[in-house]
Amino acid sequence: MTGQSATDSAATSIGLDDAYAVDGPEDNRKLYASWAETYESVFLAENDYEYHLHVAAAFCGGENLRNGLDGPVLDVGCGTGVVGAELARLGVGVIDGIDISPEMLAKAAAKMHEGRATYRQLFEADLTGRLDLGSDAYAGIVSAGAFTHGHLGPESVIELLRVAQPGARCSLGINSAHFVEVGFGDWLLQRQSSGQISGLDFELHPIYGGADPDDPDRWTRIAVFTVA
Repeated sequence: MTGQSATDSAATSIGLDDAYAVDGPEDNRKLYASWAETYESVFLAENDYEYHLHVAAAFCGGENLRNGLDGPVLDVGCGTGVVGAELARLGVGVIDGIDISPEMLAKAAAKMHEGRATYRQLFEADLTGRLDLGSDAYAGIVSAGAFTHGHLGPESVIELLRVAQPGARCSLGINSAHFVEVGFGDWLLQRQSSGQISGLDFELHPIYGGADPDDPDRWTRIAVFTVA
């Protein structure tokens, strides 16, 4: 029998409009349950997705990595694991991941690097609440997706600061439109003024190859900083 099933056809038709229309954790779970199977092979491939490369490069370009990370890195909103795969390629040794979708986590669990699983541990987690992770547990925090669709505001970063060790390096990608609309920049600058973070820098990169420079939904501001 040839042709796609109704489920496969629906999954391949999911796109940016669906992602940006999500409203809350349950909408996210439903979206990614349908999308996990074709997310990389169709959506990322057809849209020349490069977000993960920029976030990983911003993280790995710092002194922290060159001098050796004293602990694991947490990939926030890890999805199918493309960020973790790039971090491993760049030399990050121990990576954990969290995501709201068990279907996406199952894809991440299958990622391998040099004969072993890319991720040490994977956890289902909702960033609108407290994470079931210990304080000061991570030497690095990265994200290339959690702050892209507009459903999470800067207050969600508070939990990431809690689980990060003092001196932890962070590289958080934030959709450019969302960055402006909800005041991510000002919020992070306030955290720096209060002494919670230091060395704050914002890098502008495309999320997709050939991105229209006038479409902020196709660009990311990557906030790079160190936890104080």
